[in-house]
Parts: sequence; C-alpha cells; structure tokens
Amino acid sequence: MSAEFQVGVLRDLHARPLFHTLLGSASSAGSSSGQAELLFGAPASHIEKIVGKEMDAAFVSPMDYALNSSDLIILPGIGVTSSGFSGMARLYFREGVKTISTMAVGAVSTIDVVSARIVLSEKYDAAPAVVPVQGSIGDMLAKADCALVSGDDVFRAPEGKPFIDVVDEWSDITELPFVHTLCVMRNEGFNKKLNDLLADAQQRGRLSIETIANELSAASALPNETVYQFLSHLSYGLDEESLQSLTEFFRIAYYHGMLADIPELNFPA
Repeated sequence: MSAEFQVGVLRDLHARPLFHTLLGSASSAGSSSGQAELLFGAPASHIEKIVGKEMDAAFVSPMDYALNSSDLIILPGIGVTSSGFSGMARLYFREGVKTISTMAVGAVSTIDVVSARIVLSEKYDAAPAVVPVQGSIGDMLAKADCALVSGDDVFRAPEGKPFIDVVDEWSDITELPFVHTLCVMRNEGFNKKLNDLLADAQQRGRLSIETIANELSAASALPNETVYQFLSHLSYGLDEESLQSLTEFFRIAYYHGMLADIPELNFPA
C-alpha cells in the first residue's frame, strides 16, 4: 500500500528533527495508511510539485515561500528558528578589506544569500555583487571581498579564520529570532490529518535531539558532540516572535530590493 501523503523534506541537518521520527515508516513502499512518504529534494522542486498537486506538503525556506506565497499556506507552529550565534551561516572577510563590493558564494541557499546581504546592507552599508565560486574559503576570498559559507559546509570550515555569524547579526539588528524553515501546503489543499501528523513528528523530534544527533553523527562522520550542540541551539516550532521575524525579514528584503513585494503570511482558514 502506498503512503497516504507525500511530503518534501530537506537533507540539511538542521531540518532533520522535524521529520526524523517519520523516516522508519516512510522509507518502505508498504507504509501504513496515514503515514507520509518523505521525498528528499530542493525546495524549488518541492514548491513546483505542491503547486502541481504532486505533493501534499513540504519544508522550505521563507524565501521559497515569499516567491510563491499566493499559492501556499504556512502550517502554524511548525518550523526551525534560531537566535544569536547559531552556526547556520558565516561571513568571512578578506584580510584588510575596507569596502565590500563582492560576496563569494558556493553551494548556499537563497535564504542564506538574502540574509547575508541584509546584514551587509544594514550593518556595513554594503550591497555586494554575488560571485559564484566553488572551492575553499581561501579560493572564495581570492575572488571576492567576503565569502558566505552556510548549511552543513559550516562544519567543514577551517578554524582560525575570522568571521561573523549571520543569524547573530540578524538578532542584533532586529532583536528577533531568525526563521530558517517553514512547512507549507497548497492554499486550497490544507489537510488537518497531515498537519497533525507533522506537528506530532516535530514534537517527538524536539524531545529526541540526543538520539537524532547520535544517528546523524554516525551517518555523517561528524563528531557527536558537534551535531548535538548544533541541534540543541535550534528551536523547533513557530511562535509569535517567529512570525514577527518573518514579517520583518520580508519587509527588509523588499526595502533592499531583494523581493518584488512584501508577501502576506497565509495560514489555514
């Protein structure tokens, strides 16, 4: 029997507690009724499948939502946020740089690029051009004034190079948490049963951080303590402060020309 729901999920470590407890039942073709088939992939692909009615829900970034908000609703209370020094994204600067006109990026998401540009605009009065560069931080800084490293690549960044933590800077600017991930459905496709399933999975994941860290450490060859500390610093859920942060993020991104308009936060009726 095929699964009742199809849910798009992310490979990033920070998102794993959102759906980890569903992996066992969703990994086989014989998933029981009421369970979800988890489909790993990029947020843009998830959005396309949701709009095309090939997927029921997906975890995406706020920017993915913003660019498609007329077609989507946000599931209340489900998401990933952090405050202060998070380890989610770092900006490295070339030694002696005085004017920031270019930012090197590798395999980073749109939300990381936009948040880094917001920080540079708000705190450094800089609007750097984005330069795609594959390679080490040294390679990136050889071609740009600063280098953005995010996601799981942060774990492999060398020690000793000065950097700023993008979320820490966001918290300093706004005094709000940063929202990394949302869960969305089609605006006419809300399903309470799936909503409850995902909310329960998030709650069970939140209470199982140590177990999840052990499993992710074994699979990734990263030190267990590193993974555990990383996941422990994140918050799972969306509260009122998180929603204020989303609104502020969209407002500032629009102000700096990174969004064509300010999207509304759409929720199930």
